[in-house]
Amino acid sequence: MKVMFVETVEGSGSMGDVKDVKPGYARNYLLPKGLAVPATPHAVARAEELRRQELERQQVLDEHYHELVNRLTEKPIIIGVRVGEQGRLYGSVNNADIAKNAGEILGEDLDRRRILLGEAIRQVGVYTVQLRLSPKVQPHITVVVVDEESPDGVEAAAQLLLNPPENVDPAIPADDQTFQENSEEDSGDSVQSIDTETESSSASESESEQDI
Repeated sequence: MKVMFVETVEGSGSMGDVKDVKPGYARNYLLPKGLAVPATPHAVARAEELRRQELERQQVLDEHYHELVNRLTEKPIIIGVRVGEQGRLYGSVNNADIAKNAGEILGEDLDRRRILLGEAIRQVGVYTVQLRLSPKVQPHITVVVVDEESPDGVEAAAQLLLNPPENVDPAIPADDQTFQENSEEDSGDSVQSIDTETESSSASESESEQDI
């Protein structure tokens, strides 16, 4: 069935679009809700004006969305959750959780469907998540998931994940590294001492041979 959209329906059509849709979708949803009308010659004649209106409306929205993006990308979204062994979460973080935290930063609700999260987050860490605010505004934001019971607080835990210490082998604790370095130094001193003793012994044997 051919209809003309009088409102933008995400995933289906923008205001002023003339499209073929399934008859049931048109009769049961689009037409009763006033989102579209049958594509009569009179309706089609209005399409160009509606498309112009939609373009102007979308430009205003995109300007607003760009302001939101600037606020969301100033700093990461930090989400504190309960964490079990090996950094695995009790439960998960989904798009609704991210939308809720983003909305608190923005001071306005953000539809969870704007968060393009492939699958729920089940491990602490730093994640890059895409938002779809409009066809032209689809930014990426940083989400940091940390233990809500971190001794130094969630902010400090997030900063540690974002800026991990340098020159530390993650497989070896710092104390063990210091021990290894000291052991290597002690080993070097021992080798040097043995070499010195060997040289002294050789010198003594040479002197004995000369006396004979």
